[in-house]
Parts: sequence; C-alpha cells; structure tokens
Amino acid sequence: MIGHYFDFHQPRDLDEAAALLAAFREDASVLGGGTMLVPSMSANLVCPGHVISLGALRLDEIALDDTHLHIGAMTTYAQLLASPLVARQAPLLAAMAAQVTGGASIVNQGTLGGAASYANPSSDAPGCLAALEAEFELRSSQGVRHVAAREFFIDAFCTARRADEFLIGVRVPRDTTLVACEYQKYKASASSWPIVTVACSLHRGEQISVRLAVGAAGRRPAYRRFAIDKQVLLAPDAFIEHAAISARDLVGEGWSDELADADYRRAVVPGVVKRHLRILLTGTKT
Repeated sequence: MIGHYFDFHQPRDLDEAAALLAAFREDASVLGGGTMLVPSMSANLVCPGHVISLGALRLDEIALDDTHLHIGAMTTYAQLLASPLVARQAPLLAAMAAQVTGGASIVNQGTLGGAASYANPSSDAPGCLAALEAEFELRSSQGVRHVAAREFFIDAFCTARRADEFLIGVRVPRDTTLVACEYQKYKASASSWPIVTVACSLHRGEQISVRLAVGAAGRRPAYRRFAIDKQVLLAPDAFIEHAAISARDLVGEGWSDELADADYRRAVVPGVVKRHLRILLTGTKT
C-alpha cells in the first residue's frame, strides 16, 4: 500500500506531458508499466508529489524506417517478443526479452523504456541496449533530443534524462552487417536479478568487428567495439583472452547489492565473456 498522498496525472498528448514535467520537475515521477515505480512507492523509497502516467500517449509502436528500428518507450517485453520487426532487425533485443525474469506479469506489463530509464545496474536492458548502440529519444517542453547509449547510462539508477524530460522511444540502428549475436545472463537463482549479463555480436562490413557489452557487473554497462581480421576467426583464442580482460577492466569498480558484491561480479566477467565469444566466433559451446 502506498502510504503518502500524491496527484495523479494522465496527459492526453506529448505536449501536455511535457508541460506537467516542466511544472513539477523533481517532484514528479513518470509512470510507465509501473513494475518498478509502484513497488518503490509502496516501500516509501520514492515519494513523489505528482505521478504522470504515459498510458494514454500510445508510445508502444514498433516501426522501421530507412535508418532505424523505432521502439516506443511503453512497448512491453511481450510486444517485443511478438514483433517480426524486432526478430528480424534486432535479434539481440528479442533474445534479451525472452530471458526477462519475473513471469507473465513482468513480461506483459514491464516496458523497455521503463527498464532503461530506471537504470538498475542489475537488469537486462542497459547492457543489451549498449551492445545495440541504441539511441534514446527524450521529450521536454523544449522539443526532442537524442542521446546515445554510451552517454545515456551515467551511473547506478542515474541516466542523462533531465527532470523536465521523459523517454518517448528507443532507436536501434539498422544493421545489414550482423552475422550472429549472443545474449545470456547469469543469476543466483531462476527468479533473481542477473549477476552478470553478456551481449555480443559479430559483424561483417567493410571490416569485421565484434561488439561486446557487459551488464550488471558494474554501475553502468561496459561496452566496446573490437575491429578484427579474418585470421581471428580462424584462430580466435588470443582475441578472446584479450577481450575478456578488456571487459573486466571496463567494468571498473563493480556493482554490489544483496545478490553479489563487486569483487565477485568482476571476477566472473572474464569467464562468461570467454564462453560467449567462443560461441559467437566458432559456434562451439564449452
């Protein structure tokens, strides 16, 4: 039960939502699927004076243009899984959505935009979106601005979103160079938050590259793109070792919570990165 009074607002369009946020700023919380905000309010972890719902703004469209796959901020995990566009254009995102923990209530109610905005280090969305080199569309009374994933996730539970802005969508670049991708997370139990997530993909364009993102291990996603040559595909061991150590170093100080401390998470990173890069590059599970 929520133990404090607040004003509930359900704006009818983007302009009205932006005006409300401009007026209330830090005293307002934005309500998406509610899977994080409502429990936090019930536990008195956050006590906003105003709650602004995005439910009437139709921000759950998935569309494709010449350059990007556009995913509305209110798109649920279930909608991601049901979308042929996501399956074709962003299979890494579909793989992540298929592994979301929490059962039908989270899959059907939880939203991609909400997970990104909440920026819990121990969650699936930040690392996956970093690996996809996604871009975030933020709306305010001043208009729309776009922020790349590498700049959006700043720290634990902290993003580049200003108090007068709300997330309206995520843009994933169209990529005809994708050859294969892998997403996996490691958990203390079937129902727990991840301890480490690994998202990686292999690309063949003018040059061959590997994109690697590690989530949950640090306070923000660790991401790096590696340029490789054909010889690496024939003998990948040295590259895999190098990438695994680089990933651990990119994690930085690490993230601690009740499931695992920072030292343990950082120690796990090289092993899980090696495993999934080997699958990605050779198709061999070890």
